[in-house]
Amino acid sequence: MKIAKIKGIEIKLHFSTLLIIALVGFYAAGFYASLVPKASIIELITVGLINGIIMLASILIHELSHSIIAQRNGLDVKEIELYLFGGVSKIEEEPRTPKSEFLIAVVGPLSSILIGVSLIVASYLPMSIPIFLLVTFLYAGISNIGLGIFNLIPAFPTDGGRVLRAFLWNRRKNIVSATKTAVKIGVGFGYGLMIYGFFQMFTFGLINGIWLILMGSFLSSTARKSYLQTVNQVALSNINVKEMLYISNLRIPFEMLISDAVREYFIPYKKSYFPVTQGGEIKGIVHIADIKKIPQHQRSSYIIGYIMRKISEFPLVNEEQSGKEVLKKLSRSDDNPHIVIVKEKASNNLLGFIGEEDLISYLKFWNLSVESS
Repeated sequence: MKIAKIKGIEIKLHFSTLLIIALVGFYAAGFYASLVPKASIIELITVGLINGIIMLASILIHELSHSIIAQRNGLDVKEIELYLFGGVSKIEEEPRTPKSEFLIAVVGPLSSILIGVSLIVASYLPMSIPIFLLVTFLYAGISNIGLGIFNLIPAFPTDGGRVLRAFLWNRRKNIVSATKTAVKIGVGFGYGLMIYGFFQMFTFGLINGIWLILMGSFLSSTARKSYLQTVNQVALSNINVKEMLYISNLRIPFEMLISDAVREYFIPYKKSYFPVTQGGEIKGIVHIADIKKIPQHQRSSYIIGYIMRKISEFPLVNEEQSGKEVLKKLSRSDDNPHIVIVKEKASNNLLGFIGEEDLISYLKFWNLSVESS
């Protein structure tokens, strides 16, 4: 759910964000009850709700810090999404230098620690405010400092893991090698959390144990995905669009019936999309998703040209740009089919297409060549 737009960055809330408010509120209310044994239900609910909202706002500030520094270092940030495990800034590419990696990573935990210290100081100021607000500031401050310190653990892809990667990248001059080491530590830390979670389930409580197991599993899987993302981005940075270009003489005539196109093109050639021509010129692209929208009994009554997507509807790249630009264009496209049009830089003539499946296929073979070398 989109709730705002800040500095051109969409802010989204996942439904699981409500669990953050509930969990933080539950523990905050318990903390307040331990200090104020005679607290009323209204006070406990108020303390819990305020702490949950403060923590949510703090996580947003944490992620905004990452995003704003990323923008200042020339990176595009599409959105920030808040969800069960905190938040994530969707930065569309890897940092370009170890220095920018370090700055982007470290600013988040520092902002959390700064918020935490400010709230704790506020709780000790000689002000005449209700006790529940003082305890709220104290608990929220401790929570933010804890969040900042946890994020500094050098277990990729936490912020501390990214700081570690920046250090290794600076020393080795190789981001893939640095990422591989940081990911191993991240996966190991994730397994450690899971083991400790199982231990806690049988000693200190079921909820705490399950939470640690979920966090450990999430951290391990995210670390592996981050490594693959880094490898793919490095691969795409080292090739140009021309090497990935899909050029085919298979073109569906504009006037062909949909049923005939399915029988003569889609089924025998097993491609998910084809260009559509009229008068010898490519006018658009028809994707299998477009055909599936037409009921089967009607496909012999409609011509393919009426369901095609016009060329102007797709993002463009030229043949001299890097493969990373293709990935960026595809990731920004919210609608299927995910296809970019490739044009000649000088003449703007259409040269071909690169679809999502073409990109995935190329990366699979590239990764295979890396493994065998």
